[in-house]
Amino acid sequence: MVRVKVQVVEEGQHPNERLVALTTADGVREELIVDRRSIKENTLSVGYPVGEEKNRLLIELPRETMRGQWRVWVSRDSLVRVG
Repeated sequence: MVRVKVQVVEEGQHPNERLVALTTADGVREELIVDRRSIKENTLSVGYPVGEEKNRLLIELPRETMRGQWRVWVSRDSLVRVG
């Protein structure tokens, strides 16, 4: 399982939701709303990387970002392998 480092920004519209942010490999801040139970130690479970380019990986997020992105490029050090 792969998890990406995130920062909890604020609560979502529903009590079980949280707005989280992550930084892409290009330094762009992406925000998305997720179920609070999916956040563990400031990380979020993501799909196995679907692309690789130099020192960055293309990951698929569990939800669409506020800017409409489902997949984003992140640096390798943004990911944590679990299990």
